[in-house]
Amino acid sequence: MQREQIIDTLREKLDRNWNDYVGELDGLSKGVLIGKSDEITAARFVYNELYGGGYPEDYMEYLLRFENPLEVARNQWISEQSVDFSEELNHALWSLMDKGDAEQNYALDPEYMPVPATDKKITVREFIERHPCANLDMMTPGGFVYLTPEEAQLLLSGQSIKGHPGDPEYAMEITAEELLDQEVRSASFSKGTWRMLSDYIREPEQEQPPFEQGVTMC
Repeated sequence: MQREQIIDTLREKLDRNWNDYVGELDGLSKGVLIGKSDEITAARFVYNELYGGGYPEDYMEYLLRFENPLEVARNQWISEQSVDFSEELNHALWSLMDKGDAEQNYALDPEYMPVPATDKKITVREFIERHPCANLDMMTPGGFVYLTPEEAQLLLSGQSIKGHPGDPEYAMEITAEELLDQEVRSASFSKGTWRMLSDYIREPEQEQPPFEQGVTMC
């Protein structure tokens, strides 16, 4: 088939598929239509895109083998938009709390009494528990460490991991006990990965009692 024939044949199918789809929607209640809003938007998008005929011939000709190419392409499009944004939202909430700008830009609830803040630092263990779906790119006292979500869970279970001083060829073992109890000094999020700086927890220095001068009587 020539390109023009492929486009014309595909358009005929798309028109038939679209009209059938709209007919199915006409019998649905408003509540059901609201629930199908993403599907309807995807169907309209795919219909318009394919109807324009701007895609490679082999793609369009492949769709012609289906009775309902609109449904096939729509469902595939929807499946590839199903991204887990939980970690992105986690980062957004962390940034919101860290910056504190919202407290000046939005009205506060006068009846809410916030819990007093503490100076307690978050540990690597706590950070992983709060962000179970993210990759971690860490700079630690024992070297550089990169953890996938699966490796981070193994670390929580007590398994040692590999670190290196800057060159992966010189990898060394870092125990879970050593790493999990470190405190997170800084963290920034980009493209699904937290970049962190951790260090050993430093105990607060105790004040020395003042030196007493005087004469000791015998």
